[in-house]
Amino acid sequence: MDLTFKDNGTSTDIIISGNIKSISDTDNIKFAITTAWNKDEKNPINLKIDDSFIITSSVIGFLIKFIKKDKIPLTLYVKNEELYEMLEDMNLIEVLNVRR
Repeated sequence: MDLTFKDNGTSTDIIISGNIKSISDTDNIKFAITTAWNKDEKNPINLKIDDSFIITSSVIGFLIKFIKKDKIPLTLYVKNEELYEMLEDMNLIEVLNVRR
């Protein structure tokens, strides 16, 4: 898994390529979101998952925490249809602000 940052001035994009599968992947995503938010709390964060067809329960858990408890303006962009359908089956589309 690789992470790329793009600061657009009005938002921060965190782009994930490759599969999300390990504990270190989870830690890296959490660190990336925290770093982006601490850098500029005014800018919304766009987390873009380009390739992965799966997302770990740990990632889902901290995304819910960031969005619902910490009130971080985060949108999750998912390119893989299988991943989108899985999130839809789990009723997480609205909770995680998922877009295609």
